[in-house]
Amino acid sequence: MKLLHTADLHIGKRVLERSMIEDVHLALEEILEIARDERVDGVLIAGDVYDRPVPPVEAVELFSSFLLTLAKEKIPVFLIAGNHDSPERLAFCGEILDLGGIHAAGVCRGAPKTVVLEREERVAIHMVSFARTAALRPFAEKELNSAADAMGAVLEKIDFTVADRHILLAHAFVAGGMTSDSEINPIGTAEALPADLFRGFDYVALGHLHGPQTVADGVRYAGSPLKYSFSEKDHRKSVTLLELLPNTPPTWREIPLHALRDMREVRGELASLLRGEYSEDYIRAVVTDTDVPPDARLALQTVYPNLLRFAVENQRTLYEEEVAPAEGVERRDPLSLFAEFYEMQNGIAPDAARLALMGKLLCEEVEE
Repeated sequence: MKLLHTADLHIGKRVLERSMIEDVHLALEEILEIARDERVDGVLIAGDVYDRPVPPVEAVELFSSFLLTLAKEKIPVFLIAGNHDSPERLAFCGEILDLGGIHAAGVCRGAPKTVVLEREERVAIHMVSFARTAALRPFAEKELNSAADAMGAVLEKIDFTVADRHILLAHAFVAGGMTSDSEINPIGTAEALPADLFRGFDYVALGHLHGPQTVADGVRYAGSPLKYSFSEKDHRKSVTLLELLPNTPPTWREIPLHALRDMREVRGELASLLRGEYSEDYIRAVVTDTDVPPDARLALQTVYPNLLRFAVENQRTLYEEEVAPAEGVERRDPLSLFAEFYEMQNGIAPDAARLALMGKLLCEEVEE
């Protein structure tokens, strides 16, 4: 049996106000192609299907088309809600979806949703949507003081006699996992789950962390199909193909994905960057000149039209200074904008005399 594991699609996401819908569309098309080529017996989607509880219409339409294609090709889908999803919306008409081979786990009410596949062996897929500890307390038979207590109580409800092999589909932070800026991380380690909580499963298909990684034997994050922050610039995005053969330990391998646009960083003097090759990748540019002209960002956009971040690192600042896109400037106080620009260029805040002079000039301009 072959199962394709992916997660954290975040359909509908915007990165620095840039819509990623076209990028996600291409990623889903590639996942479909992999599912066909590998003749998989099912697709596992471990949460964060959407980027927000109420996704935009275009996101719902895109995911609906993806599911419809898999249903037409008789490829079962197993999906759960992540911390970004609305479990109620994701599992809407769940029993009807089950008839079409689309198995969605909605609100977790203290026990997993289990579906058994009959192939050479019986393989049970146990699906646990993301749920906070407080939401699971009404369904627990014992006191729950932590996320580990809550997940443990849910897993205790599993009947391991229903199948020969057992796959868990969950969305959680497991201790030891490497994080990135894109995820909503727990505070400290209060919400981290110990990996040994998942003993007894042949494979644990996780979502939440965006970097593909194995955190314990058989406990694996597939990672997100796209880079959603510059902290992920070095990730090699992929899907995980799990293979189960009778009387054999499970094996898996990564299958690379190819993004419409990469997300990467360029660094150097402005003149050098402007001589670079034209690219529509998502770019974070770090300029190292001592004197940076005020139109540097606009100049770089002629080479990198999808420039998302612009930073300065030079001898004046002695550190890297991030310059955000000029969004919402019209709502900012002009004097505070001047102070911010002055400090970015010179490495120190303007003194009272300079602020007073600029304030007087601004007042005179308004009066004129």
